[in-house]
Amino acid sequence: MTTLDLFTRLAATHKPNCMLSLQGPLPQAVPDPETLARTLGSDAVALYARECKPVYEDLRRVIGQLAGLLILARLTARTEMTDLPEMQQCRARWRDAEQRLAALEPPTGLPAHKAQLVSAHAFSGQVMHGFSALRPSGDATVQLDLMSVQIKRAYAHLDAASSTKAGLQMVDFTHACCACAH
Repeated sequence: MTTLDLFTRLAATHKPNCMLSLQGPLPQAVPDPETLARTLGSDAVALYARECKPVYEDLRRVIGQLAGLLILARLTARTEMTDLPEMQQCRARWRDAEQRLAALEPPTGLPAHKAQLVSAHAFSGQVMHGFSALRPSGDATVQLDLMSVQIKRAYAHLDAASSTKAGLQMVDFTHACCACAH
């Protein structure tokens, strides 16, 4: 396949605002730690599942808060979000998740699960950094578009680490964009 063929294929498959156009590991469903604990009967997996819950909750809230701030930035054309109390709370929760993630030791069979949480954390961090980079003067559309894609990607990684059976699902982006919608 030539470079032009590859470019044409990628351009036709993924729109510029598609979350899969970003660098990094792709979101992929991983085993639910609670299900694995019951299946394998492992105390280590059960402990990991308990330790994952606060990380998951922190990331779920961070992603939701950042999505709301992105909507606010688009609707109001206000770019000074970094000093808002909501952003400060979001940043503090993100740091808490970072510390918990660093301490989280996945047992055998679950490194891919932790990798999804780490990716959700990283992409949400990129969005927070994006808010810091916005300038009051000028058109922020391009940066806000990128941040929208990054927040979708953070959500996709967190959703991949979710347990649908436990009702841990935030927002459905199924019909959000191009041919990669599942």
